[in-house]
Parts: sequence; structure tokens; C-alpha cells
Amino acid sequence: MKIIDSIFVYGTLQLGMQNENILNELTGTWKKGYVRGEMVNINKGYNYGYPGVILKKNGSKIFGMIFKSNLLKKKLLELDKFEGQDYQRVITEVTMIDKKKTRAYIYELK
Repeated sequence: MKIIDSIFVYGTLQLGMQNENILNELTGTWKKGYVRGEMVNINKGYNYGYPGVILKKNGSKIFGMIFKSNLLKKKLLELDKFEGQDYQRVITEVTMIDKKKTRAYIYELK
């Protein structure tokens, strides 16, 4: 099985957002990209809720960032806990701004 060393983030884990420090503890690179799906808001939390993605091959473009690090596997359990029970970690295809495609983890709504 191929090792996945990338994660696509579309909310608070993105570079420049309030929880970027979780991934910035790792050495890696950031690129802009998108997945296809539907963006919804989970109406929880003090900050008007949180975004969630439901992946759909013919859905809208959901823009975010892909983080690539050969150390990512060290953070997966922490990320699973951070995302909580409303999300599941899955592997999806991400299209980067330069049109190249890659596979990455994403947290999708259950």
C-alpha cells in the first residue's frame, strides 16, 4: 500500500488560520488546491460553527491547502482527535492549482 504523506485542509488547519500550529510543528510544504464536493456548516462551537465537506465527484470546487510532509503519520492520531466524531479521515484526489492531481487525506463529514 502506498504511504500517504499529504493532507488536504479546508478550515482552521490551513496556513494562516487559527489552528495552523498543529501542522506547522512538522517540516513540510503547502500548496493551494481543491477537491470536489459540498461544503456545509456544522452549527457548533463558539465561532459560528465549523466547515465540513461531503465529497462528490461532480460537486463544487472546495478550495483549501494541501500539506505534504514525510512526518505526517506522526500527527494522524492527534488530528483524528482534534477533528472529533463528526469527521472521518479518508483518502481523496486533490487537484492543485497547477492542475496536477495527487491523493491526500481529508476529514470528511460522516
